[in-house]
Amino acid sequence: MTNIIKTDGNRVVNVSLEVELIKEGDYIVSYCPALELSSFGSTEEEAIDGFDGALHTFLQYTHEKGTLERVLLDLKWS
Repeated sequence: MTNIIKTDGNRVVNVSLEVELIKEGDYIVSYCPALELSSFGSTEEEAIDGFDGALHTFLQYTHEKGTLERVLLDLKWS
């Protein structure tokens, strides 16, 4: 499946991402296949909160470095 970002010319883009919650031993892993990004926690809530933080860091870092578009293209986004 190809992930697609469409804009209306504005700088704000809304994207829906699938995040899987996977039990790994004593932890819950939150994993987003579309971004190959994950986090974890002791509970589902902690795993989701951790993923939110990881996503924020990912977007902030790639935006600051000017690499967001390149990273998304490498992940087969169009």
